[in-house]
Amino acid sequence: MKIQYLVLAALLAIAPGAQSKSKKQDNAVSPLEKGLATINRQAAEAHIEFLADDNLLGREASTREGRIASNYIRSYFKSLGLGPWDGEDYFQNFAAYRKERQKRARYTVHPDSIAVLEKEVHQKLPLRNVLACIEGERPEEFVIIRAHFDHLGIDPMLDGDQIYNGADDNASGVAAVLQIAKAFKESGKKPLRTVIFALWDGEEKGLLGSEHFMLS
Repeated sequence: MKIQYLVLAALLAIAPGAQSKSKKQDNAVSPLEKGLATINRQAAEAHIEFLADDNLLGREASTREGRIASNYIRSYFKSLGLGPWDGEDYFQNFAAYRKERQKRARYTVHPDSIAVLEKEVHQKLPLRNVLACIEGERPEEFVIIRAHFDHLGIDPMLDGDQIYNGADDNASGVAAVLQIAKAFKESGKKPLRTVIFALWDGEEKGLLGSEHFMLS
């Protein structure tokens, strides 16, 4: 139900005319109703079960399992018929930097900070976001619907289960974004503004989505 409310809010905010009723036959279905009809618990659970499965070892950023998660997201966007955010590639590859481990500091993607770090011993973390879009009637205006897909990975020092599966943080958020993307696509109505569906990498490394969505 929470996902349905989220989809409803997104559809109403981005395509404000979609919910208004025009003169139509009684059996006609509005774009909003078509979109909402695609939202269901089974689909949400399927996304969460895959992403939070033990085989993905907690989806830590820059790991093989994190790449599998991003490949899953890209494949789902493709299955919906959504295009890449830039018309070329669903992946947005980038790297985050920080000081060496003994000099504790958070990762950064800011060019000025990176230029300084590259002059000394530093760590480099290769990452990639996954982005798709639906072009709106006003393509120069856009709305971003986003969530991060990485989590904490594993902790070999834990006694017992060593995997941080991350069902709530944030496989559930990814599932919501994917269902919203499907709702927009299945509605059959072009949104007022371009909608970008963005799943970002590196949240658990201290990066925020707003820091590295370089959309220019």
